[in-house]
Amino acid sequence: PRTARAAAALATNELRVAYALHPVRLLTRLRAPESVPALITTLQRRLRPHDPYRRVALACVEGLGALGDPRARPVLTEALAHPALAEAAVRALAVLPARG
Repeated sequence: PRTARAAAALATNELRVAYALHPVRLLTRLRAPESVPALITTLQRRLRPHDPYRRVALACVEGLGALGDPRARPVLTEALAHPALAEAAVRALAVLPARG
């Protein structure tokens, strides 16, 4: 649990975005309760126009798809508008459970 909390803190730290790629990938592998909210927060911040951290955003999209949590649907839908993320967002949305 401490590892997941630490990874979530690193992934969402705006002062250390350049170092967020590995914590984002770790959150996906850990599948901890903190993973989905941290990936959603990180992706929301990376959806700004001209954000230089597209690799971090892409890792978030892929991670949210791998975790398959329906809470990710709104941010993944928003990611469809970003050319560098659209294809991965389509794949991630396709694996989310159908809306109840």
